[in-house]
Amino acid sequence: MKSEHAKPKICVRKARSSDSEAVFKFCEKTWSWGDYIPKVWDRWLKEKNGRVFVATINCVPVGISHLSIDKPHEVWLSAARTDPKYRRIGVATAITKKCLEYAKRKGAKVARLVTESDNTAARAALQKLGFKPTAEFVEMATEDVSKEKSKNSQRVEENETEAIWDYLKNSETYRKAAGLYTVLYHWFSLEKQDLERFVERRKTIAHKNEMGDMDGLTMIDDATAQEWRENTMQTCYIDGDYDAVFDMIKFLKSRCYALGVKKIHGFTCNHKPITTALEKLGFEPPDSTEIVYERKI
Repeated sequence: MKSEHAKPKICVRKARSSDSEAVFKFCEKTWSWGDYIPKVWDRWLKEKNGRVFVATINCVPVGISHLSIDKPHEVWLSAARTDPKYRRIGVATAITKKCLEYAKRKGAKVARLVTESDNTAARAALQKLGFKPTAEFVEMATEDVSKEKSKNSQRVEENETEAIWDYLKNSETYRKAAGLYTVLYHWFSLEKQDLERFVERRKTIAHKNEMGDMDGLTMIDDATAQEWRENTMQTCYIDGDYDAVFDMIKFLKSRCYALGVKKIHGFTCNHKPITTALEKLGFEPPDSTEIVYERKI
């Protein structure tokens, strides 16, 4: 006879539009303000390079996770949610395993995701699944968007891309960031073609030392404005010593001031020279850090 305490059977399948009511219900208290899942649900279900998986018990959705294939060799896992009534019975583990199986079939070699440093339960579960912490990031923000005078910072021109890439390959910050950059809360590997794309779109700021050599880089994007419907800008990657970062962010603040941007989200790896420069320029430090985990597939 089965024990009355036996765990229920968990099934994982591709999400359907009809799952929305149940999913939105158990996501409504993810944060004090709710959750972003209802805003992206329909878009995610239509993605060609993405997949939403749903875990069910007795055919009722009790958990979800989203997977996006960013490049042929890497996938990003996000939006892991479990109905509070069904936590600690293996729902998140079952969905993650399904995501990894799917990613492997698609030819991916590495899977990544992020969790907060103070989420000890999630971190323990991830390590049991074979994920290892690879880099630590912070999101700092300021509404002090003012006109500042920078000295040795400027937009990167296309003919300078090679010099910037050479700088990155030898950068301590690039290694500390595990070669990753972020757009919103989604981290990607920073490869040469990514840098070229940012440069072409005039979304890169470089700093040069007194000898005229590149010694700093800041990549930016307005994804926060588009996705969150707010008048903001974000940094996607920051590299350099304190002086270089201080000067580049002054350049960025002046640029945002001219554009009428009201807030800057400063995403960066948790590297003291960078975070200190940001704080000096009015960026508020976070209560916790973001840890990117990685697993080979």
